[in-house]
Amino acid sequence: MAVVASHRRKLDKVEFGVRELIQFGTLLASLAGAFAVVKSQLSRVIQDIKNMNIELHDLNTRLDKAEADSAVIKHQNGVFSTILSPSNLKDLNKHIAELQTEMRVVHKNLDKVYEMHNGTHPPVS
Repeated sequence: MAVVASHRRKLDKVEFGVRELIQFGTLLASLAGAFAVVKSQLSRVIQDIKNMNIELHDLNTRLDKAEADSAVIKHQNGVFSTILSPSNLKDLNKHIAELQTEMRVVHKNLDKVYEMHNGTHPPVS
């Protein structure tokens, strides 16, 4: 216990000399310089992060537009593939052939009507 008590007395009597004050001042100056460097670097980093966020937003906007355009093209491609599918083309060609056949019949009947009528009306009695 006597050792602890004498040690406390020495701590109570600590005196700061010029050398300690210069060291303390140098320490404070170093800390202030480090703080200034960190502060300037931090503001630059914050600005860099803001710029990156702006670029990221622009990239996301462009990506969204590209995805929307891709979806439209994919939909159009699906529509064209449905229209041009072999089964659909087969049905369309069959329908066109039927219409052409009906048109031939209609033309034959119309020719008969023209022959009968011949531009003049037969007498009606």
